[in-house]
Amino acid sequence: MKRALAFAILALVIHSAAVHAQLKRIAAGYSAISATQTGFYVAKDAKIFEKYGLYVDPVYVAGGSRMAQAIIAGEFPLALAGGNIVNVNLAGGDIVIIGGVVNVPSFYLFVQPSIKRHEDLKGKALGVTRYGASTDVSLRAYLKKISLEPDRDVKILQMGGQPEIVAGMQAGVVQGGILTSPADFRAKKAGFVMLANFAKEGIDYPTTSLVSTRSTIKKDRETVKRFLMAYSEAVDRLFRDKELGMKIIGKWTRTQDREMLESSYEYATNFIERPPRLPYKATENIVASMAETDPRAKDHKAEEFMDPSIYNELEKSGFFKSLGR
Repeated sequence: MKRALAFAILALVIHSAAVHAQLKRIAAGYSAISATQTGFYVAKDAKIFEKYGLYVDPVYVAGGSRMAQAIIAGEFPLALAGGNIVNVNLAGGDIVIIGGVVNVPSFYLFVQPSIKRHEDLKGKALGVTRYGASTDVSLRAYLKKISLEPDRDVKILQMGGQPEIVAGMQAGVVQGGILTSPADFRAKKAGFVMLANFAKEGIDYPTTSLVSTRSTIKKDRETVKRFLMAYSEAVDRLFRDKELGMKIIGKWTRTQDREMLESSYEYATNFIERPPRLPYKATENIVASMAETDPRAKDHKAEEFMDPSIYNELEKSGFFKSLGR
């Protein structure tokens, strides 16, 4: 009996090794431990990458500049990266967007309960992580949209990080702040209320995109296509299978609290693109904003920073519509 069991285990190991040998192994970078990157986590944990002939090694890289350097150096043929790739390309980089993960600022504005309307923000102080960070850029765009002048009508303070913003709100240093998950959950628990959901404010910003390089696409287009297909199917699975989504979010964020996982799942499905539409308007906004201070950005178009060919091919073939059937 023991011998039969040992042979069965050996056969299983050999079969698994044979399957992996047939898969193309690649490393892929991801830039945050966040619910907004759950599509990537699902593709890995639900073995959807394997369905498309890939074995993906996820590599966490903190910081947009470090991620860009790793991609340019050839460490990753594919990655999830932020809007700073525009700046990288203006400096001579080769990175292009092949799909959108989050095409709007993935933030909520939480405030004191006494603040009921946009107009009530006048004279108040709001917290962001760092000046120049996406929290700061997004808040300034939002304030201008509601006809309030940043730094004049509303004071903006850099707090350092999401936990520090919530702590500042509780201490009364700021009357509100730009939050992501799970900081939004903690703010809600502390009695603060959401004043703005940036997914619904009409502000386009390429918070996170699927990226590759022109040279990689030219050399190995099939791998890039398979990655985009696997990611797209994983996102569709995420939206259709809440329990799986929460389980995987819990694993990657090391969270077991059911209420927090519910909040994180809602946050993820609020902001993630399904399917991963190319962020034309969002990239256009980044280029226009950079052109105000960087002459290199002038006269550049959003299309120059992306390769839409694979996404367009999949859309034309009906692939995205076929998901979930």
